[in-house]
Amino acid sequence: MHQSVALMTAAVLGAVAASPALAEPRWLACKFTDQGGAVRNFHMVFDDLRGTASLFDKGSLVEGSGTTINFQSIRSRFPAFALTYNRNDGALAIAAEGTYGGMLKGDCRRSPPPPGG
Repeated sequence: MHQSVALMTAAVLGAVAASPALAEPRWLACKFTDQGGAVRNFHMVFDDLRGTASLFDKGSLVEGSGTTINFQSIRSRFPAFALTYNRNDGALAIAAEGTYGGMLKGDCRRSPPPPGG
């Protein structure tokens, strides 16, 4: 009797461990300095399992296109720029669309969702 209970418990725990992981969106608070020297701040949310990255702008999410997420970086394109976030050291690089050179640099850190996020 005790052996069958132990086997059933092991089977249930194995089934729970084998179930698919639930997606957990994670928020980043980011800042960079623009060409004029002004510091700009924004929030970004990403989801590893869905492969999405979005910017929180004026109370709504703007989803990036061509997003790639791996253990080391997040890369995504938005209408006015493309960004790369290095997950190892928090470095942020932004390249404005339609320009040659002029990479903007900044950083991102984990944060709670912004108000309304």
